[in-house]
Amino acid sequence: MKQILKKDKKILSTKDYIVSNETYNLYLDLKTKIVWTEINNQQNLNKYYENANYLPHNKNSELLSTLYKISQIIMFSYKYNVLRKKLQSSRIILDYGSGDGQFAKYLQKKNINVHTYDPIIKNQNKTQLTDNQYDIIMLWHVLEHILDIQAGILTLRKKLRNNGVVVVAVPNRDCFDSKVYKNYWAAWDVPRHLHHFNHKSLIDFMKNNGFSLISKHPLFLDSYYISYLSSKYKNSFFPWISSLIIGTISNILGAITSKYSSSFYVFKKD
Repeated sequence: MKQILKKDKKILSTKDYIVSNETYNLYLDLKTKIVWTEINNQQNLNKYYENANYLPHNKNSELLSTLYKISQIIMFSYKYNVLRKKLQSSRIILDYGSGDGQFAKYLQKKNINVHTYDPIIKNQNKTQLTDNQYDIIMLWHVLEHILDIQAGILTLRKKLRNNGVVVVAVPNRDCFDSKVYKNYWAAWDVPRHLHHFNHKSLIDFMKNNGFSLISKHPLFLDSYYISYLSSKYKNSFFPWISSLIIGTISNILGAITSKYSSSFYVFKKD
C-alpha cells in the first residue's frame, strides 16, 4: 500500500519529537484519502522504537508512568466490557502488535484464550500464525505502524476464521486536538506512524480489503494523553492544564461529531 500511495497533496511537515528531532513530510493520497508519512525506503525504523524515550516505555516521569498505568487499567476494563460477548464466545484470539502483552494478560485472567505477537519486540516467543486460526484479531494502535498496510491486513485476514472479527484502534486525524496542535499533534508520531486515518478512509480501506463495519467505540482517555504530549512538544507552560482543557473539549465535540481523538472499530470478515 505504501508504494502506491501518491503525493497528491502535502498536508504538513512535523518532527520526531521523541527520538531524533528529524522532520518528515505528510502527504494525502486523494484516491484512498489516507495521509502517509514519507520515509526513506532504506530507513531502518527499529531504532525509533528501541529508544528509551519512546512512550509508553519511558519511565522517566514517575507521575506520568503512574497515571498511564491507572488509565491503562480503566481502558482494559472498558475494552473488555464492550467486547465481552465476542471475547467470551471465541475459541482463540490474537493480540497482534501486543507490545508488553498487558491486555492479553488481563484477558487471560478472565479465562480467555489469547495469543500474542509483536513484530517489533525482540527475544519474544512469537506465536506461529496459521491460516483460519483465529476468531478475533486485535490491533490496538498497530495498523498505523505497518509499512505495507494492504499486504498486512490481507495477511491477517487469512488468519481469521470465516465470519471472524478484527478490532482496529487508530487515532483520528480529523479530531479537535489535531486541529489545535497541528504539526505538534503527538499522534502524528513520525516516523513510527506511517499512515494517518480519519473515519471514512479507515472504513473504505477495510471495506476494500474484505471487511464490513460492525461498530465503533471512542477511546476517551486518549485525547488527554495525546494532548499532554502535544502540549509538551509545543513547550506549553502548563501542559497538564492544557491537556485537561483540550482533551475535554475534544471529547465533548467527539460526542457531537463522532470525531474522537481515537476510537476502536469492530469489523467482520466478509
